[in-house]
Amino acid sequence: MTHKKHRKKFLNILLIPDDESSPKSFKIRYSILLLILFFLLFLVILFITATFTYGKLLQQAYENISLREENEQLSEQLTKMNELTAELDNLKNYGRKVQSSLMGYVNLTSELDDVSELPPQINASNQSVLSTFNSIPIRTPVSGFVSQEFKENLHNGVDIVAPEGTPILAAASGNVLFSGWTIDGGNTVVIGHYGGYYSYYKHNLRNIVFENQDVKQGEIIGYLGNSGQKSYGPHLHFEIWKDGVPIDPKILVSDY
Repeated sequence: MTHKKHRKKFLNILLIPDDESSPKSFKIRYSILLLILFFLLFLVILFITATFTYGKLLQQAYENISLREENEQLSEQLTKMNELTAELDNLKNYGRKVQSSLMGYVNLTSELDDVSELPPQINASNQSVLSTFNSIPIRTPVSGFVSQEFKENLHNGVDIVAPEGTPILAAASGNVLFSGWTIDGGNTVVIGHYGGYYSYYKHNLRNIVFENQDVKQGEIIGYLGNSGQKSYGPHLHFEIWKDGVPIDPKILVSDY
């Protein structure tokens, strides 16, 4: 009768010391050994999973920081775009009003901060209206071609070439602050306007307005010439200043 071999249930471990002490042996069940191996394997898998998860969390945290910075930048850009859009809308409205003022008066009584500073004007229907734009230098003083453009800190105005003796018109209503001779500009007229605007007209053949004289927009103030040391041919040197700073006349005068 054949007997089956019994499986070993224990692992015998023999420890032989280096000294003369007697060897020691102990037994470990295979089941316990397998549990230990599974536990170690579980710890290894847990460590790998934790490391991978921590790396993912770090990456996600970095991406969140980057997204937050991008959102802040986009928010700032959106704010700037809204500001630019508002400014553009204001400029468009201003341009429409300027164009309208070239064809007639614009009633701005609801928009003026201090209407007492503006003179009343009478239109064709004998109705009293107020306009700021006839006091802002937006009208072309002389018809011609521009031979030299405005260049900041170099050339504070534009040079308009036209035949000598061409009438020079006031770009806006205002008060004549200066009408006389200067070495560089020759016969020169300076007019002060509403809102801190000033207009300069240089190299005139002669002036026909006087200091402290009130002039209206489109009124003849002199005749184009070639006077002054910095003039090399008949032309009008035309400047516009706002609050003590020269600006490009083309910003306001659209006929050039």
